Amino acid sequence: MRPQRLGCLPLSTSTWRRRRIRYATDNHSHYNPFYLSSTITSIASSSITTTTATNFGRQECLAFYDRLLQSCCCLDSLKQIHASLSTTGFIRETPHLSAQIIIKYSLFDDPGSARFLFDGISETKSFLWNSMIRAYANGGHFTEALELYSLMRKMGIGPNNYTFPFVLKSCASKSLSLEGRLIHVDAIKTGFESDLFFEAALVGMYAKCGETDDGRRVFDTMSNRDLVCWTAMITAYEQSERPEESLILFREMQEEGLAPDSVTVVSVASAISQLGDGRKAQSVHAHVIRKEFLDDVFVGNSIIAMYARCGHLEEARLVFDLMEERDGISWNSMLSGYTQNGRASEALLLFDKMQVYGVKPNPVTALIAVSACAYLGSLSLGRKLHGFIINSRTAIDTTLWNAIIDMYAKCGDLDSAVHMFNNSSLSQRNVSSWNAMIAGYGVHGYGKEALDLYSQMLEEGILPNHITFMSILSACSHAGLVNEGRKCLEDMKVLSVTPEVKHYACMVDMLGRAGLLQEALGLIKEMPMEPNDGVWGALLLACRIHGNTELGEFAAKNLFHLEPDHSGYYVLMSNIYAASCKWQEVGKLRQDMKDKGLKKPAAFSVIEFCGEVHGFHTADQSHPQFWEVYRKVEHLMVEMKMVGYVSDLSCVLHDVEQEDKEHILNYHSEKLAVAFGIMNIDPGMPIQVTKNLRVCNDCHSAFKFISHVYQRKIIVRDANRFHHFETGSCSCKDYW
Repeated sequence: MRPQRLGCLPLSTSTWRRRRIRYATDNHSHYNPFYLSSTITSIASSSITTTTATNFGRQECLAFYDRLLQSCCCLDSLKQIHASLSTTGFIRETPHLSAQIIIKYSLFDDPGSARFLFDGISETKSFLWNSMIRAYANGGHFTEALELYSLMRKMGIGPNNYTFPFVLKSCASKSLSLEGRLIHVDAIKTGFESDLFFEAALVGMYAKCGETDDGRRVFDTMSNRDLVCWTAMITAYEQSERPEESLILFREMQEEGLAPDSVTVVSVASAISQLGDGRKAQSVHAHVIRKEFLDDVFVGNSIIAMYARCGHLEEARLVFDLMEERDGISWNSMLSGYTQNGRASEALLLFDKMQVYGVKPNPVTALIAVSACAYLGSLSLGRKLHGFIINSRTAIDTTLWNAIIDMYAKCGDLDSAVHMFNNSSLSQRNVSSWNAMIAGYGVHGYGKEALDLYSQMLEEGILPNHITFMSILSACSHAGLVNEGRKCLEDMKVLSVTPEVKHYACMVDMLGRAGLLQEALGLIKEMPMEPNDGVWGALLLACRIHGNTELGEFAAKNLFHLEPDHSGYYVLMSNIYAASCKWQEVGKLRQDMKDKGLKKPAAFSVIEFCGEVHGFHTADQSHPQFWEVYRKVEHLMVEMKMVGYVSDLSCVLHDVEQEDKEHILNYHSEKLAVAFGIMNIDPGMPIQVTKNLRVCNDCHSAFKFISHVYQRKIIVRDANRFHHFETGSCSCKDYW
């Protein structure tokens, strides 16, 4: 029965409908789904259709549908509106409502329903086609967007300035520069090449496809360049790793009177990160403060990353601490900054603080923390972190899985790394998985096992990359497998992997360690690129191992030219002179270092006990137990000498008396750490020590004797590799 008014004549059907619609549109900005359903059902079942409704009633209904669509906030409601419009017949005669529904379907990630609606309408104008292409592009369905554009052209429907930006966006997202060029030609043919929105989209497309120079040509011909275009071009240079040009363009933009927004600042900060220019970083930070952009979490994150890449971690931490709002990227940026700058301990402290604040680590966070553990070589922390990842149900993707394998290998637990690799499914393994395991075998001195795994990798159809060959060549170098290393270099050419300078550095290291110094020098002269400090450094180290002063001087001369401020190369050449008793040359080099303000890196060794890290410098007296440790070292010396140990005095690179040389050797940092381990760690547990420099010959010999006398397993990780001492021998077979 029709509703009545008290004391009045009953309302007509059309009047009641109008008032009901007006009430809904005026008073319900967010519709109750039950009310919406009943309202739509009422309209659909009413007598108003496209053929019988009065013009006034029809317009009221269309306005109602329009407002319903604007307020629609769930997929179910949208489908009810779609069904109602189909029932009334409005869907075929109101393209603007159909377009709205198509766009709404894309927002609710239902492109199938959008396409179903689109296919049911015969529309030869570009309006509805643009809506469907936009829906695909905004929903990330870029291939479908391009296919629909192709169909549109085949049907003779002309694109317009609203078509091209979304098609170009699809090309950019798929890095399809050829298709983008064809669309550029289409725009020229149809006369839309001068449209501002098209030009901006074209610049962005070329930039994201890596065709930065083509994007710049379009940019330079634009008659009207707004901030979006400038930012797109600045970002293009930054993403193509051309930071200088990015900053030049940024300055030109400001000279033209355009003020950068937060998006521009993020790109500029990234460009400065690539340059590592701390002064420019401070300038951008000051600009951000003046413009009050730091309230934007994305800007804050970019400033943290910028400072971290420039090595200014204190400034990065200050920005981090002052942020009112922090997201996961904020924490990850700061964690990554600490890890990449060699401050892994601080990274792990921040990781603990992150949990105190109740921020749940994501897979990227876990990856950074695992890398920090690998850098420290802390097995106990690594195991603890692995357990945390499992217990917190953090998603372990292939990248994180590979990082955990790498962490175990670098922390000395090769068995756990092998177990994880062997128990991973084929879907979990990629080329990086094999690389991590091959590198793990190599750094522990198991060259044959690394080569066997490389052969298995090829048999399973996994194509090696440049990292694979770096790991293989390094494994061959540590194990003295020269012929196998030469073959791997040939394999690179067969498998179309171009050797890079780092591969030649590895070959020089391999030949040099094997005593083939002239062959190593010949390889350097035949390199297709200029040798860098890594190549000459490998040759200089080989000269130190084999006592070749003349060739060492030649390598050092090149190194001092390439890296005049690298103290390590001065120290290495000084050691070569000292081993030859050329004390005058030693003094000259040390004076050169002093004049340049360079310092020799201090030897430092660490050992873990009861969850704490204990560190020792050479002749260290800062440790709380140093007197007990010293007495233990002296006791060790006596016991070792009883079974044949003789100090290698050539390892003392100072012009002092023989008795003083022996005293200096006794208190090397790694000996102090091992003595501490024997005093405190249970006999059944291995003693694991990490040293920042290469272990010396005397300590290497001493640890073999200690492992025999005390029947203890000793694992030493130095700057180059792992040494596993057990029952009087070392895994390196005295080849390192």
